[in-house]
Amino acid sequence: MPPKLPPALPFLILLSFLFFYLYSTSLLPHSSPSSSTTTTTTTTTKTRTTSCNFFKGNWILDRTKSAKPLYDESCPFHRNAWNCLRNHRENIGLINSWRWVPKDCELPKIDPERFLELMRNRNIGLVGDSLNENFLVSFLCILRVADGSAKKWKRKGAWRGAYFPKFNVTVSYHRAVLLAKYEWQPKQPTMNDGQKGIYRVDVDIPAEDWATITDYYDVLIFNTGHWWGYDKFPKETPLVFYRAGQPILPPLGLFDGFKVVLESMVSYIEREIPRKTLKFWRLQSPRHFYGGDWNQNGSCLLNEPLKEHEQQWSE
Repeated sequence: MPPKLPPALPFLILLSFLFFYLYSTSLLPHSSPSSSTTTTTTTTTKTRTTSCNFFKGNWILDRTKSAKPLYDESCPFHRNAWNCLRNHRENIGLINSWRWVPKDCELPKIDPERFLELMRNRNIGLVGDSLNENFLVSFLCILRVADGSAKKWKRKGAWRGAYFPKFNVTVSYHRAVLLAKYEWQPKQPTMNDGQKGIYRVDVDIPAEDWATITDYYDVLIFNTGHWWGYDKFPKETPLVFYRAGQPILPPLGLFDGFKVVLESMVSYIEREIPRKTLKFWRLQSPRHFYGGDWNQNGSCLLNEPLKEHEQQWSE
């Protein structure tokens, strides 16, 4: 049985995840993590203790050496299409020079050696859609700085991940875009309603991709959001929501179904996942595509972070 999590670990993990959220916002093809909700955390500096909202602050252009990425294009955990360094993304040096500065406190740069040492003999799991997957890529590349012998890891049904033998730490991602179980059901021949079929969503059943693996992880990070849109599930192939094996009546619309699934999954997580497991929840983030969506030749053409009034949210 792994030792008890050290008291400083939840705070350090929060800082690490916030760092990758802010960093990946400017680099990855999908918009990066996080939600519009705010979190208040207590942080201790050398001189004083303050209550800090890390989500309230400004982007600062920082061209010092400390602003550069901790890893280079050789990181093996990137997909080729995602490797902005290897693909020579235009103005990558400028993009990497933006740094998030909270208004009333410090946000220290991640120390991968310290992080992995605190996580020694433990495992971190990310569950959700491509926002968590994108986050994982940067996370693995930065942690690899502290352990060059890191190996790809895809056991227990993981979509991707890495094992860091120097510290006996595993970090992996399980794909479950709605979190709840869903499956395609083709149209019945006797039906004439313009639909090709439906995606049945069992709001009270977690996706098999993660339901059976939660005991393996000491830290779990969940997210869902960008798949809950009519671009993914148009009226010809809609989501239809079930509870206890029966259709929910009256039928739920897409966003009401989203709310019910979130409530059900949070309830399941609180009920079924061990209390000792450290849990995080991430929500949707703004998009930044121009000239089309991510699957329609859209591109991120910006050299600076989005301003608040420029954020594009799913409809």
